[in-house]
Amino acid sequence: MLRKLDYGEADRIFTLLTQTHGKVGAIAKGVRKPSSKLGPSLELFGHVDVLLAKGRGELDVVAQVSRIPGYRIEGDVVRMAHAALIAELAERVCEDRHPLDGVYELAVMALGELSRESDPRRASAWFLMTALDLLGYAPQLVSCASCEKPLAARPAPFSAEAGGFLCEVCALPAMEPVPLAVIKVLRLMASGDLETYRRLKLDAPLMNSIEAVLQMQLEYHMDRRLKSLAFLNSLSRI
Repeated sequence: MLRKLDYGEADRIFTLLTQTHGKVGAIAKGVRKPSSKLGPSLELFGHVDVLLAKGRGELDVVAQVSRIPGYRIEGDVVRMAHAALIAELAERVCEDRHPLDGVYELAVMALGELSRESDPRRASAWFLMTALDLLGYAPQLVSCASCEKPLAARPAPFSAEAGGFLCEVCALPAMEPVPLAVIKVLRLMASGDLETYRRLKLDAPLMNSIEAVLQMQLEYHMDRRLKSLAFLNSLSRI
């Protein structure tokens, strides 16, 4: 469940991410009434089994719905904001009724991870790295993004325009190097080793640097900024 919008006196329009039909818009009639049987299962960011009927216009109609056992996103505003980032990016990259291989599975996995993680930043960072790889925008982490020579085991500056980290020869003098610990964590994330990633101790400065690299890479390749990402950054400043 990616997005919801109240409609009329008691209806609600949902944007659903489906496994076989991509992004689908559907209206749940009367769902905002206290007596609605659909309401309890139609939670934002929820994982549901839904039966849709063909509507008269572009929107399908929610006929039946039940929650799929598993994660549940609830809690503070920060966790919900990270869930919104996952949902917004998934919605942005998918077209209506045209599935993009791997996006549905990635979104479900990321939201499940978010519900379990004590630090929601870790879950959304993992999602961003995996999404970048899925979309073909993964940053270059092992060799220089400009000359392609192997990177030395030392801090290196990052350039979203170049597509990754740069060696000492290709980097501009004004570029600030990213700590080697950050580069190592990013390499682990890119390898897909989620079990090891879960065991890492990532303090706030380290997470700040990881997020900065991933966000720069993501925003460079997106046609416009993600609203949820801007909101998360505003929360961090507060």
